[in-house]
Amino acid sequence: MSTALEARVPGADPARVRERVEELARSWAAQAAERRVRTALDPADFDALAKTGYTLTGVAAEHGGLWRGLPASVRDYAALTASLARVDPSLALVTSMHPLVHAYWLACEPDDDEREAFEAQAARFRASALAGDFWGTITSEPGSGGDIYRTRAVLGRDSNGRSTLTGEKHFGSGSGACRFMVTTARVAEAAEPTVAVLDMTGVDPLHPPTGITLRRAWDGIGMSATQSHALRFDAWPVEPHAAPAACMAARTVTAQLSAVLFATVVLAILEEAVTAARTALAPRSHDLRAYERVTWVAVENRAWLARQAFEGMLAAVEAGDGALATLRGKQSIAELAETALLELGRVIGGSSFSRSQPYGQWLQDVRALGFLRPPWGLADDVLFELGFAADVAG
Repeated sequence: MSTALEARVPGADPARVRERVEELARSWAAQAAERRVRTALDPADFDALAKTGYTLTGVAAEHGGLWRGLPASVRDYAALTASLARVDPSLALVTSMHPLVHAYWLACEPDDDEREAFEAQAARFRASALAGDFWGTITSEPGSGGDIYRTRAVLGRDSNGRSTLTGEKHFGSGSGACRFMVTTARVAEAAEPTVAVLDMTGVDPLHPPTGITLRRAWDGIGMSATQSHALRFDAWPVEPHAAPAACMAARTVTAQLSAVLFATVVLAILEEAVTAARTALAPRSHDLRAYERVTWVAVENRAWLARQAFEGMLAAVEAGDGALATLRGKQSIAELAETALLELGRVIGGSSFSRSQPYGQWLQDVRALGFLRPPWGLADDVLFELGFAADVAG
């Protein structure tokens, strides 16, 4: 389809896609206990989600997708992620990567000399999303401190002049489930890294082909089914972003979107846990000890604060001022959720450690998310620079 024809295609209806995703999530609700103990993703889930129109989150509205810019789309995207997170946090986390990585093209404004190549590349990539392909990310590296732009992986060229990737990558959420994976790498001694796309069609990361080495299969006790494998790439074919400088400028959008969507998963887990605990405790609510009552109130207060922080994040993004608020909100929600889930265990008692109950897994899922995009140390560094240091300088 040509660009001119695509421009006349109306955007998909976010409300209709949300309705389909919520209906699908409800159909999975009875499987929630089984899904919590999975250690791998189910390809059938991705096929079912593609039929709802979920992959249109990676396509602009003028080309038949859902993206209307970050301020206009953030609530819709958060709602889709929340629907999935209530029944399957691992699946919600992996699928949230899809719109996040496409934002490197959706939020990119290329220079005039790059525009033709950029638009041709963007057209091919959105065709993939329109066709129902899921995209993921494998950007983190050992020793990077969680900063995906502090990459030591390098882009080179093979004997045919094609771009290749060489380097170590880990936390590749969705490896083996997503057809395309986005990563970061450097070109020689360039000051800025670049974004590149790996075609992983047909690649089984547990039994990889020549050019990929499985360093460590994902064995996380939290987010256990995300297939976040550690891989080494040796001259593996990649396609660099067609407008690398403009792509780096889009980081403000991808950072805000990732913070919102990761916080969405945490909040959904927390609120689901509070609802489940309230139901379980209701028959003996009048017999709760004073300590248990006080602790329960603390749990509800933390859940309420987390929801307020989340609404503040969304409002800041919609107002065009979300850089600091989204990162602060993500960190605050992660801290509140982890503390609240620990406190829930004290109220519920020893049964909260049973594998037949969801609370232990929910706690580990929330803890795992606290380390993601960005992890605690990097997040605090950025918050200090954006907040305290900036105020002092001002």
